[in-house]
Amino acid sequence: MGMKFSFLRHLLLPALLVSMIACSDKNSTLVNAGTGLLYVAAQSNTTISAYTVNLASGSLTAIANSIGTGSLPSAIAITPSVNALFVANSGGNSISSYAINSDGSLTPASATTPTGTTPVALAIDAAGKFLFVANQASSSVSVFTISGSTLAAVAGSPFTTIPVGIVKYPDGTLPSGLAVSNSGKFLYVSNQLTNFVSAFSISSSGALAPLGNPFYVTGTGPTGLGIQPNGGFLYVTNSGADANDISAFAICDVIVTSCSNPDIADGSLTQITGSPFSAGLGPVAITFDPNFNFAYVVDKESDTISQYGYGPGSGVLLPLSPATISTGLNPVSIALRPGATGTDLGNTLTNPTDYVYVANIGAGTNTISIFTLNTTSGQLTVLGTSITTFAQTSAVAVK
Repeated sequence: MGMKFSFLRHLLLPALLVSMIACSDKNSTLVNAGTGLLYVAAQSNTTISAYTVNLASGSLTAIANSIGTGSLPSAIAITPSVNALFVANSGGNSISSYAINSDGSLTPASATTPTGTTPVALAIDAAGKFLFVANQASSSVSVFTISGSTLAAVAGSPFTTIPVGIVKYPDGTLPSGLAVSNSGKFLYVSNQLTNFVSAFSISSSGALAPLGNPFYVTGTGPTGLGIQPNGGFLYVTNSGADANDISAFAICDVIVTSCSNPDIADGSLTQITGSPFSAGLGPVAITFDPNFNFAYVVDKESDTISQYGYGPGSGVLLPLSPATISTGLNPVSIALRPGATGTDLGNTLTNPTDYVYVANIGAGTNTISIFTLNTTSGQLTVLGTSITTFAQTSAVAVK
């Protein structure tokens, strides 16, 4: 049987409960007024565009001209130190590397870095040591060490996503999403064809090894992965036609009650109560507000974002009201940027407004949808008109 290949281009909540969710896990320090950075990939002309983000208004200003990348750019990753940016070129089986200059503009590396076949997703650990690449058509994950904008393959890379000793996956697994645990010790990979999440330990050198339980069953067509900011829960967007939901797992990344051995953080996953949670049609990506307990899911087939609050201790997703908001045609990628700190009124700091940016890849579409995020209610509101970019806008990333 030939490979079935599917390339990814890449509910009511009471107001009082929303307020409790928003305030219960707020970080002690919020982003100050200033500017952020937004990067956008377009597949029609294989470019990366850079913008500054006004953190008081969410507006975008282009930085220089767009810069070339490889064939069919599908994902963007930025290092935690914001000195380098990497792009997965799914049509070129490569990674393009760029240095991020002080003004946010990009300087390309002299050459691309080869990957496995059809790289579609990227992830970087919190320490900025390693870049992980999901190679969809070759059912593997490439791992590279990061030095500035220079990449070097770790020994043993790429690593297979097909469980060792299991022969029932002749067409591979189609890895489509990646997430690194907050500790940097574990990697999770969604496998679109085989409906499971692979789990690996990450050695000090970056090498991957399957965990004792090498995979966890999800809904059909798992694609995007996301880990809650506190690191306790992993979410999987299931885009299959009979799914359209989100699987949620507690992560044994620190010693918690979900760990099978209460004395060992082994990276294992335990499905949480209520999982899976309903979403729109074709959910493909998820993101979280870093300072407030809200989650947002891109629904590619229904041209919407699903909006949720969640309990920081339970991980249960609770739809906001309204449960969805419209985007452009076929949204595939989402990025969230905290805004400027709220106003100090009588020594009471009001919540800031955050901003959400969505890439729309639908035929003839060349837009970025922009939303304000009310950090008290979690609700998104369309901000002005969409930004026109180059056609087939496939990925966005912010810092």
